Amino acid sequence: MKKVELLAPAGEREALVAAVQNGADAVYVGGRLFGARAGAANFDGEGLLEAVEYCHKRGVKLYMTVNTLVRDREMPQVYQMVAEAVSAGIDAVIVQDLGVASLLRRCFPDLPLHASTQMSIANFSGAQRAKTLGMRRVVPARECTLQEIADIARAGLDVEAFVHGALCVSYSGQCLLSSMIGGRSGNRGRCAQPCRLPYALGGARGYFLSPADLCSAYDLRDLVRAGATSLKIEGRLKRPEYVAVVTAAYRRALDNALLGKPADPEEMRQLLSIFNRGGFTRGYAMGKNDASVMATSRPNHWGVPVGTVLNVSGGRARVKLTEPLRAGDGLEARGSGGDHGILVERIEGERLRVPEGVRQGDRLYRTTDAAQIERARASCMGERKRTPVDARFTARIGHPCALELGGQRVEGETVQRAEGRPLQAEAVRRQIGKLGDTVLELENFACELEEGAFLPVSALNALRREAAQRCEQAILEAHTPRRTVLPYPDKARATLDAGRPRLVLQSDDVEELLAAGDVADELYFAPRDLAGPALAAALKRLPAEVAVVLPNMLSQEELDEALAALQGRRLVCNNLSQMREGCVADVGLNAFNAGTAARLTELGAARVTASAECTLDEARGLAAACPTELIVRGDVPLMTLRHCPLRAQKGLDERGREHCSLCGGKGARLTDRKGEALRLIPYRAKSGCRVQVFGARTFSALEEMPRILACGFAALRVIGAREDAAACRAAMRGERVRQERGQTTLGHLFKGVE
Repeated sequence: MKKVELLAPAGEREALVAAVQNGADAVYVGGRLFGARAGAANFDGEGLLEAVEYCHKRGVKLYMTVNTLVRDREMPQVYQMVAEAVSAGIDAVIVQDLGVASLLRRCFPDLPLHASTQMSIANFSGAQRAKTLGMRRVVPARECTLQEIADIARAGLDVEAFVHGALCVSYSGQCLLSSMIGGRSGNRGRCAQPCRLPYALGGARGYFLSPADLCSAYDLRDLVRAGATSLKIEGRLKRPEYVAVVTAAYRRALDNALLGKPADPEEMRQLLSIFNRGGFTRGYAMGKNDASVMATSRPNHWGVPVGTVLNVSGGRARVKLTEPLRAGDGLEARGSGGDHGILVERIEGERLRVPEGVRQGDRLYRTTDAAQIERARASCMGERKRTPVDARFTARIGHPCALELGGQRVEGETVQRAEGRPLQAEAVRRQIGKLGDTVLELENFACELEEGAFLPVSALNALRREAAQRCEQAILEAHTPRRTVLPYPDKARATLDAGRPRLVLQSDDVEELLAAGDVADELYFAPRDLAGPALAAALKRLPAEVAVVLPNMLSQEELDEALAALQGRRLVCNNLSQMREGCVADVGLNAFNAGTAARLTELGAARVTASAECTLDEARGLAAACPTELIVRGDVPLMTLRHCPLRAQKGLDERGREHCSLCGGKGARLTDRKGEALRLIPYRAKSGCRVQVFGARTFSALEEMPRILACGFAALRVIGAREDAAACRAAMRGERVRQERGQTTLGHLFKGVE
């Protein structure tokens, strides 16, 4: 089978070493800013240069993430950071923001760009669009099936598929939940992970938004056959020992897969031991869904079962073990009295010292395997990632000795005539082969010795050191690309005269739209059923000028069917794959800066909707660049789920999904610890439902209308009913509109996001 890259994460230098020494072909890291894991130590300046040199000397590529949304005022910082990375020799940059991608394509024309999973590429059309934007590689949405991965690969781009680690519950990592709850934006790398908290649903309480970790160790061959050229391990926030264990396991599993051999079950045991959330899921690529992708019982490390507590007395427990323990292991006792951590200090037969609260009948789980951690740390010591080189040594009396090592020739001291024992070929080989402090490993050796030639050992050592240094430098230069760096562009900001903004009403209710023609200037229909006759019936009733909102995630087949049914109607698009001339670019396309707005306009958008994370001033900046639409009342989805929380709560998996009617299409509510209820509302497509998650409070900025009207927006949108549009119209006329206190929010309109 073809060459396939194993791509590992590193959030710090120790993790980088762990990834390289355990077999990664490439490593991805974050810069000091604008990476989706702001909590990692990350790399900059000398640290990044050292990381590039460390990887390239060992034939490993290094990619940098610049995969967050970026404000206009931050673009010069992005340029400076990437310019430093390019000068250091970075191999590629991973991006989400279309404005950032445009800037990098202009200033670094030969720098490979990879489309982050947060670009939401989930079908062939999306991959084609990414290709036109200058992407060399696509990281598909983690919800893609094998067939969808194969469709994306047909676009002729490299395909980087996630194979192990934590899954974002929201489609393709596009999520506003953390942002709207606490101002910590996942799109800005600061997700607070509210998805890992417990929620109440259908009379039960559990972690209904918390997916199990992905494990594709047994599915690598299928992914490669589908078109994946890079297999990606998630975990830039993970400790080095985790990176070492997982990278080593996948190195062996991938090598076996490429030889047609199955993965060793031992790899699974190692992976479960280092981290799991109650087991793994094989993920959406392998057709899994609902309960089979979720970890509803526990959001953190589950460990592996090792025994049971038989009785407890005087701070000691008699236990029945199913696995041997050793000093340094970390355990948890779990039972009716809660969870209690135990550090194994020593083993006394089958007795352990335990903290107060451990009870008879508690199950014991090993959450830290001391032996595994020791092996992981040992794997990062010394040099395991060596480059084999050939050597030829020449010694002629009266001439400088010479060594050609890995194609690099150096000369040393003049060869003397031996007064005692002359040079021996085997002794020279041993001395030249002492490359332990380098990345080199002697493979083939040739020696031309004139009879009676002699050199001191110090001369051989000096010759070897110089040759090895030159050889390593040659390897580094061979793997370090030299790229074009153009100056940061000067931008003259345009000022658009939008005039009086148009009022738009969006609704999923045909009756509301038919009744609102006397209030709104434009109407958007957001259908909840794109799969059956309901869509055709609704379109038949609606005037031709009513635009249709496409949801953010559709397969290629679903998109093609929707476009055929819409028969040329104007589109409101939430994904790159949907972009058409004259469309409206919706919030799903994350217009967070003027560069993104300009790019969306180039792709055909007649208007661009400001990101839900923009402040009013930031949205004003978009309006100065292109016709901009601002949502002033109504709710946008905080998440789109590929799984159904109701089915997961009932323990149902992917089987029989197409006939599901659990919610009757009306959705359900997830209640958090504070009693706030998130609304779950499905939309239906051919492959089944996706579930959109909406906040507990309705966004409304009608009381701020004077400030909004001064910004020059081309359109103001209301999502709701005719009466909401009428209230907005009144506010636009200068009438005072009262909000429902405690039930509405201004979102980020004035406070912004981190």
